Amino acid sequence: MMIYNAYQDTNNGIGGVSVVSSGHIFAQKGRKIDRPAGRADFLLFYIVKGKEHFFLDHEIIADEGSFVFFRPFEKQKHVYKENKTGEFYYVHFNAPIDFDLFGFKSSFVYHSKPSTAICSIFEEIISELQKKQPAYELFCASKLFNLFAFLARKTKKESSGYGVYFDKISFVIQKMNKEYQVHDSLEDYARMCNLSKYHFLRIFKDIVGMSPLEYRNTIRLEHIKELLKDTNIPINVIAQNAGFTSSSYFCAAFKKKMGVAPSQYRKTEI
Repeated sequence: MMIYNAYQDTNNGIGGVSVVSSGHIFAQKGRKIDRPAGRADFLLFYIVKGKEHFFLDHEIIADEGSFVFFRPFEKQKHVYKENKTGEFYYVHFNAPIDFDLFGFKSSFVYHSKPSTAICSIFEEIISELQKKQPAYELFCASKLFNLFAFLARKTKKESSGYGVYFDKISFVIQKMNKEYQVHDSLEDYARMCNLSKYHFLRIFKDIVGMSPLEYRNTIRLEHIKELLKDTNIPINVIAQNAGFTSSSYFCAAFKKKMGVAPSQYRKTEI
């Protein structure tokens, strides 16, 4: 069994969260962790290769890409039983006792697909702990939060019935933010995703919470708000440059969003 790990010399971190240690494990058959009373810190354990057998309320087999959180003093018992070499990452960290793990349950196996991006974050944490350059504690804590974010996004996408569409919808959203002035139609956006118009509309609304054109209007109005505050450009010119071809429609949309007319908003914000 080979373990590459590193430790932090201080308890510095972000918001009471700090990395204690992190490592990259290569395990042979029979490797066992058995801590009936757990440890005094939190643990994130990530399976890269092979299958790990966890003994929680009952035995659960965790495949590649799966992960488990343990809270302080929770029982930790898991065994590697395969003939081929297994590979795992872990990070021990301190946090307030009521830390909510960003919604993740502890002593629970989350089944997910393998991710090289997640492995890279673990490697960055280990490297920082080994080198101990100035502010490495903050860097490690920030990377730990990155891990939480990546894992939360992956599990949400993979558990959603629309998981396969997230990347397509994200592409459209990026395009809207970059080219909010462009008059792409609903059909244009659907074509970018290789979906029918009605299928795209339903999926977009379910994921984002509003229709594509409503979302684009929201982006336009946010840009307009900034220009109304920071420039003296005529309101009708601002609206046209942002993509609104109808002044009456623009004024109605702005008032619905902000509660006041564009001209009144400019007066109160200057």
